[in-house]
Amino acid sequence: MFLADKISTKAKYPFLPEAKQAFIASGFELESFKDPSTRPIVERASSRIINALLHGENVNPYEVVEDDLTELASFPLAIILAAKTSDKYLQRRFALAEASIAYKRLNMEGDPEFILRIAREVFKIDVEYDDTYPPYSYTVSLIDYLKSASKFNDPAWKLVNRIVVRGRVYIESRELIRLLRDKIERYILENIEKAEKEIGKLPENLEEAVKNIKNKIPERKIEDLTLKEGSRPEAWPPCMKSIYSKLKSGESVSHFANFMIAAFLVNTGVPTEEIISIYSQRSDFNERIARYQVEHIAGMKGSRTRYITPSCSKIKTNGLCIEDGRLCGNIKNPMTYYKRKIRELKRIDKDKAEQTGEHNQSSG
Repeated sequence: MFLADKISTKAKYPFLPEAKQAFIASGFELESFKDPSTRPIVERASSRIINALLHGENVNPYEVVEDDLTELASFPLAIILAAKTSDKYLQRRFALAEASIAYKRLNMEGDPEFILRIAREVFKIDVEYDDTYPPYSYTVSLIDYLKSASKFNDPAWKLVNRIVVRGRVYIESRELIRLLRDKIERYILENIEKAEKEIGKLPENLEEAVKNIKNKIPERKIEDLTLKEGSRPEAWPPCMKSIYSKLKSGESVSHFANFMIAAFLVNTGVPTEEIISIYSQRSDFNERIARYQVEHIAGMKGSRTRYITPSCSKIKTNGLCIEDGRLCGNIKNPMTYYKRKIRELKRIDKDKAEQTGEHNQSSG
């Protein structure tokens, strides 16, 4: 392994069209990887995925192999291997890691025109070079900005905190690269989905590589919350069910959504260990960070104050309310919905118990 600045641009950024063209020109097909001479490519493809599993977005951007073709060809092969694992967590973590590598490398580039070309030509972002208002270097169309920035929770990304001139938003170079990171991650996931549909049986050595990769997937246990006392998902409001469903499937949700569901679960009596286990499905899961955040919300860390569940108005402001609250009635906080539903469920349980008792007496 050696520094990434020693390899070609195509190998350094394998999502570029010229990288794809170079791979096609090399003549590789799946059967080609049965040849012992291609073993370094197979090993590098496997290591890309395993490193992603182990390190996520903290994977080392300098770690590459010396041979340019091996580094370049290992990327599309890794996509195929990741697809064949059929593990969504692994696939999302691989995409996250590769996008993070590209993000770190792009931040080290000194050519603003190169960044601009990737944004425009590869990912079709409506962006222009404009340094009228330093430290901003680019402007992005309002539509493209809102498509991406709406997912970020840092106040700096909110439109009210931006310079907007004639429908264009001024951004810094690092911010454009941040937008590109999400585009690259999405690109990889889309190619994995495509490979899942189109790639048939793999050569035996690649099947063995997939098996070895799957053995590296960490066990992620997620409890069925319906079995836990004081936690009945059937009593949860739609907004909480929606976020929980996304987390359970491993999807990334906003910082506010994470706080919102954690605070709600804490206040409905779910133990912190169970809440942490829910987050273990995320591709960027870090147990130490997740534990601190959940325990902080639960009042076990920091100020020792347990956080209340955010109000419905705040949930609406953050775009997380389902059908504008139509399904919840006139409530101001999700806990009101939950407590109301719990009372209804307890009445139903009581009625069922009484009916069962009456039935048993009549049978006796």
